[in-house]
Amino acid sequence: CCHRHAPAAAAGSSDPHPFSLPGATEHYAAPRPVRAEHVRIELDLDFPQRALAGTCTTRVSAVRTVSTVTFDAVDLDVTDARVDGRSVPFSNSGAHVRVELPRALDAGQACDIALTYRARPRRGLYFWGPDAGYPDRPLQAWTQGQDIDARCWFPCLDTPAQKATSEVIATFPANMTSLSNGVLVSDVTTGERRTQHHRMAQPHAPYLVTLVVGEFDEATDTAGTTPLRYLFPKGRREDALRCVARTPKMIAAYESLTGEPFPWSGYAQVFVTEFILGGMEHTTATTLVDTVLHDARAHLDYTAEPLISHELAHQWFGDLLTCRDWPHGWLNEGFATYFEVLWKERGDNQDEADHHRALDLEAYLSETRERYARPIVARKFQAPMDLFDRHLYEKGGLVLHELRRRVGDDLFVRALRRYVASHRHGVVETVDLARAFEEATGHNLDPVFDQYVFSPGHPELKVEVRYEADDARLRITVRQTQRTDSGTPVFRLPLEVAVTVNGEDTRHRLDLTDAEHRFHLPCPAAPSQVRVDPRRDVLGTLDVDKAVGLWREELAHAPEARARTEAAHALGKDGGLRSVESLGRALKDPGLFWATRAASAKALGRIRTPEARALLLDAVTTEHPRVRRAVAAALGEFRHDGEVAGRLRALLEAGDASYFVEAEAARGLGRVRAPDALPLLEAAAARPSFQDVIGAGAMDGLAETQDAAAFPVAVARTAYGQPGFLRRAAVSAVAKLAEVANRKREAVDLFAQLLRDPQFRVQLAVCDAASTLGDRRLLPALEGTTFSDPRTRRYAREAVRALREGAPQAREVASLREELDALKQETRTLREKLETLTLNAQPAPTARKPSRKPAAKRGRTPPAKRKR
Repeated sequence: CCHRHAPAAAAGSSDPHPFSLPGATEHYAAPRPVRAEHVRIELDLDFPQRALAGTCTTRVSAVRTVSTVTFDAVDLDVTDARVDGRSVPFSNSGAHVRVELPRALDAGQACDIALTYRARPRRGLYFWGPDAGYPDRPLQAWTQGQDIDARCWFPCLDTPAQKATSEVIATFPANMTSLSNGVLVSDVTTGERRTQHHRMAQPHAPYLVTLVVGEFDEATDTAGTTPLRYLFPKGRREDALRCVARTPKMIAAYESLTGEPFPWSGYAQVFVTEFILGGMEHTTATTLVDTVLHDARAHLDYTAEPLISHELAHQWFGDLLTCRDWPHGWLNEGFATYFEVLWKERGDNQDEADHHRALDLEAYLSETRERYARPIVARKFQAPMDLFDRHLYEKGGLVLHELRRRVGDDLFVRALRRYVASHRHGVVETVDLARAFEEATGHNLDPVFDQYVFSPGHPELKVEVRYEADDARLRITVRQTQRTDSGTPVFRLPLEVAVTVNGEDTRHRLDLTDAEHRFHLPCPAAPSQVRVDPRRDVLGTLDVDKAVGLWREELAHAPEARARTEAAHALGKDGGLRSVESLGRALKDPGLFWATRAASAKALGRIRTPEARALLLDAVTTEHPRVRRAVAAALGEFRHDGEVAGRLRALLEAGDASYFVEAEAARGLGRVRAPDALPLLEAAAARPSFQDVIGAGAMDGLAETQDAAAFPVAVARTAYGQPGFLRRAAVSAVAKLAEVANRKREAVDLFAQLLRDPQFRVQLAVCDAASTLGDRRLLPALEGTTFSDPRTRRYAREAVRALREGAPQAREVASLREELDALKQETRTLREKLETLTLNAQPAPTARKPSRKPAAKRGRTPPAKRKR
């Protein structure tokens, strides 16, 4: 499922903490004295009371002799227990129901256990409807059982390994419809109540059982012989089809990759209100948050396909093959994350796929920098949801890419097919994937799994490139600089290097086995390009030190878009006049991949010289919306620049075809500290847009102004009833403005209140913002609030840790950054003037002598560096 939310780093954070928080314990798969074979859930939903009444009948077979069966059941008021129709004694702890069998079951024997119960669930099943704050919210009920929340709406053996067939019989108001797993076998309306019966004929895990009830419009399609259904809010047909239209092509691509036809009777996707995840891959029936529905304007530079393709991939990886227990959850989530990349390759192109994978890498690396590094398979935690982080998703997907680059495309697909065929309808652990790869490819990949899955961290490579003309060779020195005192190994991995000499490419594979290597590659003439890891395949960081001229040539002519993008980042660190010119040409080139052009804009914003500024101002109206967005963001680097402020102001006032460009204009206007920014940003905050991106940009801009008058504006936007995305951005703005407004006490009181907000994402936003606020008076609220969502519990504890350890306050850090930015800008301006003088210098010795020394200090001849 898509819960990929990570809290913001504590202000000034640089030393990641341990993953396991105090009180964490080792977790292993639950014992299975009995095996669930079939689950029948009969429910009557009471919307006014937000309650349910039902009976859950589970057919169990004994694995060994048993006289009792214990079900997971949280806050379920069980009123009766029957075994094969006979009433039996039971006990209910509030977390488990223990049923006494009338006679012991021997191994292989089975019985039906029926539990009748009532509940007003806080988790698992959610009722939503209109209220004073959100009068237009639709009336709906829906379930979400991952990781261990199925037990909150029906009694079950709640572990992924307990796969059973199922049926759901739900009764609800007659004007509504329902969606559940499998096929609809009956639909009966009696008076004002409607009962629909769905049956799932193939086994699946309890967390994958679903029920959605509400009023929806519907569209249908097919993928080969597989029927498809799309359910969405009334009046949103076109927006829904923008999201799901390519589902048939995705299914065809995944069938080809896995060698497994779509494994279920059909596939439905339903968009619901206030869903607590991005999406959840219930077997045959994925639930999606309705905020991804978007209009044609948003579609200019937004797509929901990463979410759609992710959840679809789970129908194979997670639903057909299910992790045995949650420490191996990357076999669900890592696969679904990497299949987003594989769909990008097939549905779009290689450049888009490489860019998407680069975003995954940065997300994972960010978590290791700002929170923790852990083995992907980790057993010490408090709640399984603690594992649903950037390691489980993004690093898990990147490990699959690492396997792919070790064995090649053909063998990778062969191994995938072997893995799926060997374990369909079963449960899997990491060793099952390793053995499938070994059997299909002949490669023993245990070292890869040991280093990347069972150990924390990743390789941190520093690469030095030097051409030695006297010996006609290229010297490449590679050092692994990661710390190895906390379990991170010295990695064994291949590193690809592409060398261009006289227009011809030669590719080399460097095998790294030690902490440091020196390679000498034959090179008959000075190379024009030396592309280290050209498509940025390595799962780790890469810091390349080479001549700046190589970077400029690669930005202009490298065949891989990723190599060009990396060159743009590197040239942003060089900052010389020729580098600025190279970046300007790339920014203007409509034939370049958009992400490379966007990286060029970002690099020019980083350089911040008059020439860089002129190039950015000239590109404000460039044709590609994502590039325009990057240009607007880069202009935000020119603080207190009146002309830049004027252009951003005009862009915000006139509007743009893209919501996102307007959002960046609002954000940038605050960053440049335009004197009239406040009323413009306050007005922009009220401007409706997809996911309130313009309003959120305006909130960010208000925070960047560091204007005390912006504080009450941000506070007002945190109120219940304001759009959800806007509320969360306003929470962040309040934390950033409280110090300058001298109203931290008010911010603490507001945050304490918002920690109890009905929208759990607002609670998360407060936890994210707590360390930015940096006020220990928030500790009682963070420690004393009972959070129903385990993610919020985790992030609240991390916020408490940050506050207790005294993370630097946001205002102090911002002040230091402003001083550093000012020094950088002065230095770059001086360097620009010096380089201009150097280029225009006369050949006379008296003219050359003073220009050579600054050039050497600048590093024009020595190599430039980059780090990713």
